Amino acid sequence: MSRNKSFEILVRQHSAMLTAFIRSMAYDSSIVDDVFQETIVTAWQRLEDFDADRPFGPWLRGIARNHLLAMSRREKRHQDKISMLVEKRISLQLENIDNVPGDTYADRLVSLRDCIQSLPPDSQEAIDLVYMRGMKPQDASLTTSVPYETFRKRLQRARAILVRCLQSKNLLLETG
Repeated sequence: MSRNKSFEILVRQHSAMLTAFIRSMAYDSSIVDDVFQETIVTAWQRLEDFDADRPFGPWLRGIARNHLLAMSRREKRHQDKISMLVEKRISLQLENIDNVPGDTYADRLVSLRDCIQSLPPDSQEAIDLVYMRGMKPQDASLTTSVPYETFRKRLQRARAILVRCLQSKNLLLETG
């Protein structure tokens, strides 16, 4: 998966929590969108500094906190509005959410990989070609020398098995 796509997924996963954090810490609700955007830009620029073995949410909130503190310093009259005690309590609560097993992007990715590895080899190959390498099913069928309809059915069965596997791990909602 590309760096851009991974970053986009992580930001989407954490955007609601980041917005809530910024809103709870901001001295003025009119700055929430500005701080959010500055945080995302800074995170993108400093993505090489992110330790992938650690949760993304706290890192992102730390960047937001630094932007809020910088704004507060620029606007001296609002400095007393940000309480370090309140910030600490909110950060601890959000970190507890980040530590729920299976609830982080990394945990879900590990579970997805486990489910893919439980597939038969021909199904793994179909998933790899179409979803990992981004090939169209028609092209993937040519690559594997499997007739298109056979390949399409193989892919359909692989997806169904993956859905059941992810549902068994409570990572997907049951569908009607």
